[in-house]
Amino acid sequence: MAPDSNNNLSNHPTFREVIYPSLAPIAFAFFLLSSIGVIFASAYGSSWGWFVTLVLTIFISTGIYRSRLIIEVKDGKLFVAGAKIEKRFIGQVTALNPTEMKLLRGRDAKAIAFTAVRFWIKGGVKIEINDANDPVPYWLISSKHTEKLVSAINKL
Repeated sequence: MAPDSNNNLSNHPTFREVIYPSLAPIAFAFFLLSSIGVIFASAYGSSWGWFVTLVLTIFISTGIYRSRLIIEVKDGKLFVAGAKIEKRFIGQVTALNPTEMKLLRGRDAKAIAFTAVRFWIKGGVKIEINDANDPVPYWLISSKHTEKLVSAINKL
């Protein structure tokens, strides 16, 4: 089959970051999983213990994979955790240090803001929304590479 002549490079993101859970919550989840497996093994036999452990391992692994945060800047849009916004609706973009991020996650937060925050990531980005039809004042996004994300959004 010949290559598609309509295939362009615009599908490649100018910025992409994937944030997975840190080791602490993963270790805690697997500790609980193994404890439940031991409980079932002692009550119903080792076969049931191994079966329950296997099933819970699949569920927890799926949960860990699905809880990742994907941030992409491509095709004139910002994609975050399944949400997207076009450049024309993006206002001021600000990189936040850990102190500013902590305040916006807590005391200074607005309840209707869109947040894609992971507690183990200290820095973040605040994106103000300029859309009269959208009540959301800003997006608050956790990021390990705040300056690169701000630069990519500003280059949209």
